[in-house]
Amino acid sequence: MESMDEGERKDTAQHALVYVGIGTGILLLLALLWYALDVLLLLFIGVLLAVLLRAPADWLSERTGWSEGWTLALVMLLFAAVLSAASVLFGRAVVNQSWELSRQLPEVVDKARERLRQSEWGERMLAAAEASTPESDMKFVGRGLRLIGSTFAALGSLVVVAFLAVFLAWQPSAYLRGFVLLFPQRRRKRARQVLGAIGDVLTRWLVGQLILMAIVATLTGAGLMLLGVPFALPLALFAGLLEFVPYVGPIVAAIPAILVAFAESPQLALWVAALYLAVQSLESYVLTPLIQHRAVYMPPALILLAQVVLGVTAGPLGVIVATPLAAAALIAVNMLYVEDVLGDDSASMRST
Repeated sequence: MESMDEGERKDTAQHALVYVGIGTGILLLLALLWYALDVLLLLFIGVLLAVLLRAPADWLSERTGWSEGWTLALVMLLFAAVLSAASVLFGRAVVNQSWELSRQLPEVVDKARERLRQSEWGERMLAAAEASTPESDMKFVGRGLRLIGSTFAALGSLVVVAFLAVFLAWQPSAYLRGFVLLFPQRRRKRARQVLGAIGDVLTRWLVGQLILMAIVATLTGAGLMLLGVPFALPLALFAGLLEFVPYVGPIVAAIPAILVAFAESPQLALWVAALYLAVQSLESYVLTPLIQHRAVYMPPALILLAQVVLGVTAGPLGVIVATPLAAAALIAVNMLYVEDVLGDDSASMRST
């Protein structure tokens, strides 16, 4: 009897050690993921760029019968040619206006502040903003400008992951096979299906988002030029880039344009605000439903929640990738939990 009790105690102790080891391993893994979050997000951006390169290459390969390597090389050459042509046509003007905008930015802020002080409500708004700011030399506009600068810094990290994207796009099947091997053998087929569905959704979302970015930049630039707003080209480019970040991006993009216009005149600032509102209304209610109708449906609350969570944990880089990351997670939850565990059909949750 005593030997049985001793054996049970040994088994209990062994099980306890196993559970402690598993718990410790999970905590270490979570800590590693936390400290490597920025690296993982950059890796995800590399995956997005690889998907963007593969989409036209696969389309061209299916219709021409050429090998995927040749079509990918052709797509990369076309991208390089388009970027070179854009640089030749608009690069000098964009760089010059961007440099001039950064040089005159303190003066623009001072002019806008002086105009606000000319009215009672503007004086109150400035007083409230300065009272809520602990630094004496930091104003409410400065925070928005620092956010803009950090956003551009995050976008600059795309250069770091460019080579990663090329490698992933060149031989995606090799990396997919390696990732699928991490799953049990009986689950590998389903893992391939989930990865394929995520790749399809990201492809459709990315292509649609690039189209929306180009349209928003074009409409915004044309409107700013017609209104006679200074630095129209960099402001339009900024609006197009931040279109990649739904809801939050357009608001941030409008801040410098309205600020520059307000330094010229309050009436011009109102016209610029109306322009940005009109462009975003067209994008939200007309263009997005037409262009993104085949991508996964993303509830606005889910997008904002993902942006807040990743923004708090990873900063501007997290906000940038929040929407495609949430779309990929939603597909995985639908297929692995709603369909496989609950046995429900999640087709109604996705667009057809």
